[in-house]
Amino acid sequence: MPFSQTQPQVQQMSFPQAQPNAAEEQQKISPTTQIFGLIVPGRNVLTNFVPTDHTGTKFTLTLNFGCATDAESPLSVPDLVFFLLPSINLPERSGAVLYWSATSAHPISDGYGGGGNTSSSGFELLGALTPSKTSGVFRTGWASHEALLSLLQSSSASGIVVTLGVSIEPLENIANLSISEGGADDRKNVGKNIALDLYNFLQSFDDGGSARTAGWMTVPTNVFDRWYRRFETKIVRDPNFFMKNIG
Repeated sequence: MPFSQTQPQVQQMSFPQAQPNAAEEQQKISPTTQIFGLIVPGRNVLTNFVPTDHTGTKFTLTLNFGCATDAESPLSVPDLVFFLLPSINLPERSGAVLYWSATSAHPISDGYGGGGNTSSSGFELLGALTPSKTSGVFRTGWASHEALLSLLQSSSASGIVVTLGVSIEPLENIANLSISEGGADDRKNVGKNIALDLYNFLQSFDDGGSARTAGWMTVPTNVFDRWYRRFETKIVRDPNFFMKNIG
């Protein structure tokens, strides 16, 4: 079962199957060999990736979310840990690219006997493993993903199925995707975004009056308590709000 991918806000992607030569044939991983491991925070380690083509370079794994509560929603999963299992080596000069897509667990009937709503978020990039980086923590971005949020609104009663797709690709292709660092860059900005949120809150008390000294602002003595209560409210509503751009 081949699958196609869409890089978020970039371009449509596909996985053409090149005709392997004899050396490439020897580098193939047996379809029956378990290669990858995945950790969803709060769940057991998963290794049941299923080969989807005869070349042994594409695999999928499904995650089921009941969505009955916030804890059972994909929005509660900010990160995924993806790794090679022990004693597993990827083919020479190759890496493994991780993608995801979401669909409704039970498509809603269209009322006319048809198959119903089978909308999907489309496959998008999550991260990649290489011979020098055999594990990684990758930010999902699901809590702010517009297509997924829309899908959840229409499928909250039936649940969501997230399909993870893995494609073994040449390192040259992976380098062009600019995803080797996964979610590391996002985490570098966490402190900056929280500080910016505080600064914007402090600035809301500044009336810009003539008494203000350049480079200074006057705020209430309890401003930090007020900001922290506001911060707690926002983080309960959206645990990843500080990972987003703050306007």
